[in-house]
Amino acid sequence: MVPLSLTARDLLQKIAKDTGVSYQAIAQDVNEGMKQGIPLERCVQRVVEENGLDSDEYRLSPTKIAAEARRILREDYTQTLMISAVLGQLVEADGTERFPVPAFFAFLELLSGLEDAPRDIKSEASTEIEELTTRMIELTTTLVSLICRWSEGGIDGVAESCPTSLREIAKTVYRKTKMLQSGLWTCISCGKVVEAKDTHALMCSECDDGISEGRPLRTRRPIGTRDRSGYGQTSESE
Repeated sequence: MVPLSLTARDLLQKIAKDTGVSYQAIAQDVNEGMKQGIPLERCVQRVVEENGLDSDEYRLSPTKIAAEARRILREDYTQTLMISAVLGQLVEADGTERFPVPAFFAFLELLSGLEDAPRDIKSEASTEIEELTTRMIELTTTLVSLICRWSEGGIDGVAESCPTSLREIAKTVYRKTKMLQSGLWTCISCGKVVEAKDTHALMCSECDDGISEGRPLRTRRPIGTRDRSGYGQTSESE
């Protein structure tokens, strides 16, 4: 049996290797298709069929992707805490390092649905955390590309092919993305909906001030000034 790819990057790299076409060319083709509202899987299948490959060998399973993300999050409490902290920082990062906000919403939903992870006293190496964080980024960005419907303006609904077990995650990603496009953000601490421009460290000013114990609030770039419009690509929002 052919091993199943769990991330879009892995799958596109496999297609590039098997076809001899560059990864960049395939990724650009997929991005352009998604901008036109064509689902990720259909974009991939189009490339596969054009190159005479067996389409059954080049598929992604959103349920298995979600299961892998949950497996990583269940491994160890400290490890999960460190991954969460890094992803939170990357949401507010600049340029290519920025973690797409829709994928972060999916991450939060996966995280909220878990029971407490076991607590481990071992010290995780920074390289291990970095690798797991990168893996989580690729899993969640692939997941939202599959369970959400996309267009040139970004997410515009739930994908018709979204499995029933993941539809609530897709709905939440869609709803929160639309809220953010309207300038609103849900505080990750207290859950209050606030103006996105007034957030600090992904929290409302009150929660951030409480955690900072009276220290001056940090100045950060507003959330959501870039919006994902396809797999592996971002564009400046209006």
